[in-house]
Amino acid sequence: MKRQARRKINNQSGAAMLISVVFFLFTSLAIISGLVTPTVREFRTANVNLNSKQSYFLAESGSEDAFYRIRKNMTIGTSETITLGSNTETTTITSISSSLKHIVSLGSVSSYERKSDLMLSTGAGVAFSYGVQIGDGGLEMESNSRVNGNAYSNGRILGANGAVITNSAVVADATGKISFVTVNGNATGHFLEDITVGGNSNSVSLLRATVGGNAVSDSVSTCTIHGSAIYDTKTSCTITGAQTTPNSTTFVDPVNIPLPITASQITGFENDAVAGGTVGSQSISGNVSLGPKKIDGNLTVENNATLIITGTVWVTGTISVNNNATVKLSPNYGGASGILMAGVAGDSVKGQINLFNNVNLLGSGTAGSYLLVLSQRNNATSTAIDLSNNVAGAIFYAGTGVINLSNNAAAKEITAYKLHLNSNTTVNYESGLANTNFSSGPSVSWNVLTWKEAP
Repeated sequence: MKRQARRKINNQSGAAMLISVVFFLFTSLAIISGLVTPTVREFRTANVNLNSKQSYFLAESGSEDAFYRIRKNMTIGTSETITLGSNTETTTITSISSSLKHIVSLGSVSSYERKSDLMLSTGAGVAFSYGVQIGDGGLEMESNSRVNGNAYSNGRILGANGAVITNSAVVADATGKISFVTVNGNATGHFLEDITVGGNSNSVSLLRATVGGNAVSDSVSTCTIHGSAIYDTKTSCTITGAQTTPNSTTFVDPVNIPLPITASQITGFENDAVAGGTVGSQSISGNVSLGPKKIDGNLTVENNATLIITGTVWVTGTISVNNNATVKLSPNYGGASGILMAGVAGDSVKGQINLFNNVNLLGSGTAGSYLLVLSQRNNATSTAIDLSNNVAGAIFYAGTGVINLSNNAAAKEITAYKLHLNSNTTVNYESGLANTNFSSGPSVSWNVLTWKEAP
């Protein structure tokens, strides 16, 4: 019996030892697992981060390659692929307009993808939102002159027999007046006198007027209003529609708005020209390419000559373009616009531009490309830009001077301190001028507008 009891105790001790070993083994495995799992996790995370960064830098490489090739005017397709080992990057280039490009680059490393988004634009953007935009000097329109577009003036708009603005007309300030002109669209100004309005009118005083639409005014007198009218006082007016009095609204005079090209932008144009070197006075005959260039003196384009602008041209003195001559942008401008400018900031004498007798002023030949003719002459009474005898085709700008059109001259847009339209002259506004980009030349035209990492 004692032997059996000892055998039973020994068997129990062996079982206890086995259980202890198994328990120790499981405990050790648990500890080892607890130590190894975070290490494995960190390794995997590090590997994911490495692949992600590699795909990001691969995407950036594609964007930079495309940007470099576009800026240097090198050949590039709408889709480009870069392969590094087993990894790939695909770049898509989309031309949104002649002055905007969208570059999207997708980098892929071990199925991990990152994307960069780059928007490029050309040069300095200027919004010419009106057919004519005039400063305090105002707009003067002689008989049968015409603005095919809208007009905004910080001074008055004064017309004559047959003068027409085909869209809206606005004059700013409490002294603003529109008179002796037909406005086919809406007319807004403190004083509207001796005027025909095809649309609606809004004023403090409406006098000797015909309005095709509705009229809102404090005072209406000697008028015909085919729509409804809201007013405080009425004298000798025929009103077809509903009449409401008194006028419960207070007329708010339009504010003086700044002209679209800033002094800093003009300085940038000057710097573009100076970068190409400085020469003395130039006389152009035959067929000549020029720019970027600063001309410290005068520029004359002789009869029947052709001047091809290859970069911004800045003339400190006078520009004269004569009979049947042509000034145009190089085709390399593409959809960008270019600049021919004269004068020195603040100078009241320098900067006159004379364009006479069938002169043609052209863009690059691509839609959206325009030639800007700009004078810096600072003189409120003397002409800064003079166009006559069938001159046509450009944007004209004299922010501190006077522009004069005569004898069937035509322009695409005019901005000036003061504008005088002689008989039978025309401004033909083009809608693309509301988003015009200027460049000193195709090789340096493209710049980064926005950059972001796309989701």
